[in-house]
Amino acid sequence: MLELRAEDRQFQVWEYQVSHGQLLIRIPKSPATERAPERTTNVDIAFLGVECMSVPRVLRGVALDQATPEEAREIDALLGKAPGRGEIVVLASAGRRFFVVAHSFAVSENDWDIFESPFEFRSRFRPGPP
Repeated sequence: MLELRAEDRQFQVWEYQVSHGQLLIRIPKSPATERAPERTTNVDIAFLGVECMSVPRVLRGVALDQATPEEAREIDALLGKAPGRGEIVVLASAGRRFFVVAHSFAVSENDWDIFESPFEFRSRFRPGPP
């Protein structure tokens, strides 16, 4: 299980692109406030090839886990087919478990503008964030 703790920051469903089934859950960088210091980076969980998801808009602290056999059976019944075991990612938060069924995912930290996306097309002709 991978813990992504952020006691004073919230993970948010930040972007979903229907055409490619791309989901971004992000802790955005933020300026300093009276209660929290400046955060100069975003923390991203990017999913590719999303088939199904059950995730609230906001999560405080996340642990990434594998589905239990019972959760996998429930998701199989929901989808009407059995996804590969590695395709189910469970996001545990505040004592509850949510899921995303996707072909792949990655966790990263970056200093991009909060509206820049890891899904934007980048090439030598249109470079993305550094």
